[in-house]
Amino acid sequence: MPKQNNKKIFLVINKFAGHGKQRHRKIEEVISWLKTNIGTVEFAYTNHPGHATELAKAASDNFNMVVAVGGDGTVNEVAQGLIGTSTPMGIIPLGSGNGLARDLGISMDTLQSALTLIEGEVQQIDVCRINHQRFLCTAGIGLDAQVADKMSKATTRGFLRYIKLTIQESFTFKPFKIKMTVDGVLIEKAVFLVTFANARQFGNNAYIAPHASISDGLIDVVVVNPFNKMLLPFFGIGLFTKLLPKLRFVEYYKAKKIELEFADTSIYHFDGEPGKLSFPATIIIETEKLNVIIGNSVF
Repeated sequence: MPKQNNKKIFLVINKFAGHGKQRHRKIEEVISWLKTNIGTVEFAYTNHPGHATELAKAASDNFNMVVAVGGDGTVNEVAQGLIGTSTPMGIIPLGSGNGLARDLGISMDTLQSALTLIEGEVQQIDVCRINHQRFLCTAGIGLDAQVADKMSKATTRGFLRYIKLTIQESFTFKPFKIKMTVDGVLIEKAVFLVTFANARQFGNNAYIAPHASISDGLIDVVVVNPFNKMLLPFFGIGLFTKLLPKLRFVEYYKAKKIELEFADTSIYHFDGEPGKLSFPATIIIETEKLNVIIGNSVF
């Protein structure tokens, strides 16, 4: 058990993250544990879109750390209020994917992730932007965006629901045309999906961009070309074994700037959240960075 210290921590809690009674129990446990081991702990629950950003921004000047308690959507919102400040963001993962937390070496165990808030290190990471929307992990168009859109409308969440939707959409999804330049290189053709990655994975250890570094100042661009649906199992295996770039229908780039001139779809996702995209769209690394608390031996 760590010795008590005098840190001031503010928790921004998504009351809908996790699963019912289990969610409430985990939140109560972590608050109790932090109050025992940290000097000051305050918290607030989010109650509308954008509220997490408002809470984080308000707390940034008065607390040593602001902690996102929830999934990748909550993490993204909290980050919006802390980007460019010296106040680090911590994460207690309670979502269905937890992509950034996993990429930062943060345990999926609630109390272990709370311990990281005390014993972890502060690391400065890149922040990406697609048009006016900032994202930390991935953004993209195509199959993953369509699944994110369907997930947002589903009555149930979780990994199994995500897998079921992905399989269903994979068999019916049709390639669409794009036109974009990746650091000046023109790509114009039909594709299955395009992902712009800051972190390595979507979440749940599905590594869409296994060569990505969250602090190298580059965006990893993964283009999945149309392929025979009989090869879907290989696509899935590639995701979970970090071997996706080796598949012959996958192209992999690293870039500072991407200009997406056109895509025959307006649905996109940012950190797993769906949105409507206007064209032309520009994807870049922001000049401002984000300080985060990471697990041991991540970088």
